[in-house]
Amino acid sequence: MNAPVEVSVEPWRLTEPFEYAHDTIETVDVVRLRVDGAEGVIAADAGYGHDSGAIARQARELAAALAPRPDDPASLHGALRDAEATTTGPARMLVEMALLDRAARRAGVPVWRLLGLPEPGRIRLLHTVPFGASVPDARPVKVKLGGPGDESLLRGLVGVPGPVLLDVNQGWDATRWRELRPLVAAVAPTVLEDPVRDPALLPEIRAALPGTAIILDEPVNSRTDVVRAAAVADGANIKPTRVGGLLSTLDALECLAGRGSARMIGCFLEPPRTIAYLAQLAARFDWTDLDGHFWLTDDPVVMSYTLDSSQPGIPRIVY
Repeated sequence: MNAPVEVSVEPWRLTEPFEYAHDTIETVDVVRLRVDGAEGVIAADAGYGHDSGAIARQARELAAALAPRPDDPASLHGALRDAEATTTGPARMLVEMALLDRAARRAGVPVWRLLGLPEPGRIRLLHTVPFGASVPDARPVKVKLGGPGDESLLRGLVGVPGPVLLDVNQGWDATRWRELRPLVAAVAPTVLEDPVRDPALLPEIRAALPGTAIILDEPVNSRTDVVRAAAVADGANIKPTRVGGLLSTLDALECLAGRGSARMIGCFLEPPRTIAYLAQLAARFDWTDLDGHFWLTDDPVVMSYTLDSSQPGIPRIVY
């Protein structure tokens, strides 16, 4: 008998708008996939190029094909790799999330233990500051740049104790980078993320900021992109939703670790269940950028949390 597969798409309004270099996000579509009572969930946003209808259709078809197979993470990983040409990363992660949740429930363990991962422990976050928000005293802090107010914001960060991470979302061209270069150097950020769209500028930026890790995010959609990021920059921000789930993220992480590159795990604006699923990998990364649920819920904004793994399947966030 085929396992029952259900998919739903629900518009979800953010508790407050999230503004960054390319867009202002006010709503997302929460896509849920249920298989035998297990559940995967992601938030799709058109501003990031997500088509929630296409994701739902692809996830339904892929889950229906894979659900009858045995609960074997290695076999699932191979099947998801085979589906890369025909399905998006978010659709593959939905399927992976639901099927690993089911497998872990059947085995009576949390997903991280099913995958042989270290216990997540306390997860220390970056505090993300979108456009228009004041920079708090909390550290480490990740400040969004790439807009007309960058000069003023950078001046306010000069001399401020770190670690401070700057995320430009490819919002600078060569002229703007060179205008802001002295201020960026004075801030001396620990990490500068996606400063420019043109990779030909990266050697100049790396030479100007020898104490800063230049990492890429938006161009990183696959293992091939991770290899490229490790070659032209100092590391990568890997979003499991983008690359297709935890198993693909572990592949990408192996590539970065083998080259001694900086490793950040990131997210989109996601429901808490998605964030908890991703946070199971936190112990493997240098930086954990997993606070995207704060804009979708009334949960308190904190700098760390733990995962309750007392029940089998996907853990839940505990403050």
